Amino acid sequence: MHKLRKLGVMMTNNNTQSFEDMMKELETIVQKLDNENVSLEESLNLYQRGMKLSATCDETLKDAEKKVNELMSEENTKQNGDTEKVNSDDK
Repeated sequence: MHKLRKLGVMMTNNNTQSFEDMMKELETIVQKLDNENVSLEESLNLYQRGMKLSATCDETLKDAEKKVNELMSEENTKQNGDTEKVNSDDK
């Protein structure tokens, strides 16, 4: 963990990092793996951290997508109910 801090990579708990912070950290990891001479051990640590961040970000995006779909479904249900009410008033 100390070596990752030295490389400028945060090692905070995913639960306290925002999605944006996790993405920034992931970008930093990718840049370090691509552009810097790091030891095999450091590379493995960076890769492992990157995989954890990637999985957490993926889960966050899936949760957000689920919430958006639920909101859209609720809105469609509400609109359909309003349309049915208008149509029944016309009769």
